[in-house]
Amino acid sequence: MINTDWTKTQLINFLIFCILAIASESLPVALPKGGYVTVSYSIFLSSLILFPLGVTLSAMALSGLLIFGKASLEQPLYKRVFNASQYVISLSVAHVAISYSEIPFFQFEIRSIIFYIIAATIYMVMNMTIVAIVLGLVSNKSPWSIWIVNFRWAVPNFMALVPLGFLLALIYKDWGAQGILLLFIPLLISRHAFQLYIDMRENYLDTVEALVQALEAKDTYTSGHSARVGKLAVAVAEGIEMSEEKIEFLKYAAALHDVGKIGVSEVILNKEGELLEVEWEAIRSHPVIGQTIIKGIKFLFDIGQVVRHHHERFDGKGYPDGIQGEEIPLESRIIAVADTYDAITSDRSYRKGRTHDEAIAELKRVAGSQLDPKIVEVFCNVVTDEVAQRVNVEHVQIA
Repeated sequence: MINTDWTKTQLINFLIFCILAIASESLPVALPKGGYVTVSYSIFLSSLILFPLGVTLSAMALSGLLIFGKASLEQPLYKRVFNASQYVISLSVAHVAISYSEIPFFQFEIRSIIFYIIAATIYMVMNMTIVAIVLGLVSNKSPWSIWIVNFRWAVPNFMALVPLGFLLALIYKDWGAQGILLLFIPLLISRHAFQLYIDMRENYLDTVEALVQALEAKDTYTSGHSARVGKLAVAVAEGIEMSEEKIEFLKYAAALHDVGKIGVSEVILNKEGELLEVEWEAIRSHPVIGQTIIKGIKFLFDIGQVVRHHHERFDGKGYPDGIQGEEIPLESRIIAVADTYDAITSDRSYRKGRTHDEAIAELKRVAGSQLDPKIVEVFCNVVTDEVAQRVNVEHVQIA
């Protein structure tokens, strides 16, 4: 540790650490399930190595409170206080691991390096755990599921920033503040790379939305249908405790389940009255067309199979392949139930939509023949009339 009898130079260098931490905290990268990551992690770690604990905690608390720019507008005071508090807690627990090392970091012995890596891991785990618990309480969702998803996104950031944190401490020891400022540029590059990684995911969603909008421009009577089916499908997936990764997969599939209707004439899609058999054949081709479209989009992986089979029946009398029971992908069976419910409750050119209770009664009637009875049971438990109305309201607000 650095001597607590500080010189003017040491005080200036410490203030530079504070400024870098505040700048880093003001450039957050949002994670998919709430919370965010910043490159301040490496600043915190190097400060924990260089300065006494009380000094480090004071500096890092300030970095959570004194953010600026867009981040300051998006984070009211109570969020900043929370961030500063959880930094203090996480860093304090991490420091306990360092205290067991008994060997200064700069002696570069394997034992000391291992303890500092453990401390860095403890900080990350504590930080994510506190945030996941609070987000879970606020959103009424499982903190564990939030933790798992954000852990997957945060680990690449962690792997990149821990070595940089160690390097910052080494450069400070030999070169002082000038070296720290020089290394801050790679830190910003690291932050930019992670932001691009997250943006790529958002671009995927934009691609999906563009395909859905192209479909809804043709089929005016099903506007918002895909969005509603997606929300209902996710409610069922959460009800059966499907993993977050599979839920993400299901969201894409539900959004695109009818994309194949782009290849069906709008005259048929918007026809009033009964369809001729040849017109029904055109309608029944849309799952295969949808799979063909999706095959050309690499990031959608195996979603094409889910889209292909969302009109299969549990008794094997569906289309296009006539498979039955659990041969049908689970995601397809979930979408089939959500799709059927929304079709029953939505207005069509040839009829008015029915009520929630009528739709539930119809789902129960066809459970075991058209639909998977277990999925229908879960749907009836998790999708109440209140939930269904909220799904419709959310769609109207988005539109």
